Parts: sequence; structure tokens; C-alpha cells
Amino acid sequence: MKAIYINPFLKSASYVFEQFQLPCQVGNPTIKSSPFSGLEVLTVVGITGDIRGQMYFGGSISSILQIVSTMMGGAPVLTLGSLEQSAISELANMICGNAMSFFSQEGISLDITPPTLIMGRQIEISAVKMRVLSIPININLNNQLEMNIVFEG
Repeated sequence: MKAIYINPFLKSASYVFEQFQLPCQVGNPTIKSSPFSGLEVLTVVGITGDIRGQMYFGGSISSILQIVSTMMGGAPVLTLGSLEQSAISELANMICGNAMSFFSQEGISLDITPPTLIMGRQIEISAVKMRVLSIPININLNNQLEMNIVFEG
């Protein structure tokens, strides 16, 4: 997968987590085979335009609860109710939306769909005829997230 397709997501993730004062370390992207695991909480954002695909953003329930707590000013978050689900969906939306701005600066016209949240254990995603690029994101050195970018072609 070309760097021009990866770098906007890497820059965007770092930028968005900085806005919430969540120190993050974006790991090295790797190619995954399909089907791949979506962990326990997964937000899906569709990508349309010059390139078509999806961004799958997820993590364990405990990692997501910690991140949502920080997003909500440090208030304790014990469950993923509707407000918390909305917060993690908006986080994925912000990362993907900012990435689209970076693509635009490169002359690539893209748009995103509203996020969809999926929760459960042993979720498997099959990205038929698409390559899956997986980017690990460590938050506060304790919470592991995963951003999977899937493009046609």
C-alpha cells in the first residue's frame, strides 16, 4: 500500500489524540490477512470518492472505557452506554475526517460515511478483494488500540 494512503491516517490519529491530551505512540503499519479480528469494540467508517474502502477502529472494552473517560474529562466510565458509544464513534469519525483533510491537500477527493459501532467478542471482519493495513496505537503505554485501513485494489 502506498505511503500516500497511510500517512494521512498516521498524522490524523496523532493529531486527534493530542487534542484530548492522550499521549499516544503510533506503531508500524503491517499488512493483515482477511478475515481479521476487530477486538471487542469496533467502529467502522466508510470511505468513498477517488478511493473506496473503510477504516476499522477498535480495542478492548477496558481500553475503550479508559479513552472515553479521558474524553469526558476524567469522569469514571464503567460501561459503554449510549453516551459512551457516541463518544468512541465520534473519536473514529474525527480521526477519519481529519485524514480526509490530509488527503485533500494531496489532491485526493474523499468523503466518509457516518460511523457504525459494533461490540462483541471474537468479531471477525472479512475484507474481500481488499488489502488490510493494521496500525497499532498505544495510549498511555497501557491501552492498545488498532486502526485497520482497508482500500480496494
